Amino acid sequence: MRKEPIGRKHPEYDILSIAVPKFFHKIPRVLVVLTPVQKAHHDKLQGILKYARQHGPWDVQTLEGRTYISQLGVLKTWRPDGIITRDAERTRELLRMSHLRTPPMVVLDSIADAPRHRFVVAHDPQSVGEPVADFYMRQGLRHFAFVDAVPPMPWSSARAVSFEARLAQNGYACARYVPVSVDDLGQEQAHMRRWLLALPKPCGLLAALDLQAKQILDTCLSAGIRVPDEIAVIGVDNDELLCENTTPTLSSVLPDFEGGGYLAAELLARLMQGQRLDPTTLTYGLRRIVHRQSSQYTPRVLTRLALNAAEFIRIHACAGIGVSDVAQHLRVSRRLAELRFREAFGRSILEEIQARRLERVCTLLRETALPIGEIGRLCGYQAETYLKVLFKKRFGTTMTEFRRNGCSQ
Repeated sequence: MRKEPIGRKHPEYDILSIAVPKFFHKIPRVLVVLTPVQKAHHDKLQGILKYARQHGPWDVQTLEGRTYISQLGVLKTWRPDGIITRDAERTRELLRMSHLRTPPMVVLDSIADAPRHRFVVAHDPQSVGEPVADFYMRQGLRHFAFVDAVPPMPWSSARAVSFEARLAQNGYACARYVPVSVDDLGQEQAHMRRWLLALPKPCGLLAALDLQAKQILDTCLSAGIRVPDEIAVIGVDNDELLCENTTPTLSSVLPDFEGGGYLAAELLARLMQGQRLDPTTLTYGLRRIVHRQSSQYTPRVLTRLALNAAEFIRIHACAGIGVSDVAQHLRVSRRLAELRFREAFGRSILEEIQARRLERVCTLLRETALPIGEIGRLCGYQAETYLKVLFKKRFGTTMTEFRRNGCSQ
């Protein structure tokens, strides 16, 4: 069966978008099986409702929590035309109990280890692990750790693998927390306390989600571990109610959950219209890392010379500067500039210039439709061929594939 083309970018969400029907013959009834009280699921629901407002009207109803029995009577008179759910098996069981056929269904961030469903929208774990690893390495950190969700979940393990892989590319190891008692908070916190105290410091730590990061901050506070001076902490979800009320305030990755919900609704629209599609898995990325006090680590070894070099590179990397330009700006010899910079950040000046240039290349690929040659010129690369080779070596994909797939690096 021919696979339907999926390729244009949605102008707001910067994710893969798909052609959708212009109209329905009746108002579609869409059942959303999420738990909107959780911040991530609330954002996904917002994305679904936004699509419904723009392309509807849709009659959207939600089933919240895990207890569906009391709501079965509603479904017997309100029969959904389409479903967006996180737990496909549990949702099918719900429909069987209501003696209903299974309508078109899209699984949004499946709870299963490996999605076995035909139509899936999933968060790309690389868009969490890799940017956090890059941020910590730019800060000059050399020790790293990851704390899984408790109990461990497939999406948590995927984030860990992404974080560890990026660090390994640069020659760094990553400690990983293994819980001992998920049912006894007191015993678990004592175990975590010992593990945190034993970590080499200073350390950059990524927690699988904000709730786990809060437990880490609470444990550090009770153990006398200084955050972020000894352990810098970043969570995932950017639950503002939680992040703004920890000590210190919690930095967090903000995935594009709303965009994921929008994309799931877009895919479901095609299915409800009766379009025949091959099994499809679409991914969405992140919006940004929201930095608060818990990630504001400042290396004690940084000299004013190294800080000035880093700032000069940040501003002028795409202007075609080289190592000699940095040394000239600092008014020191090239050798001294290289020595102080490597002492402070653990990498060379040239490596920092390349990292900043490629960071800008990724941004322009994601956010503009500029030709690749023009992007290279704007980022300080005179030879397009050289940039393409460098990009493929760094990211493992071509610039065209990166843009087409809507990757977040």
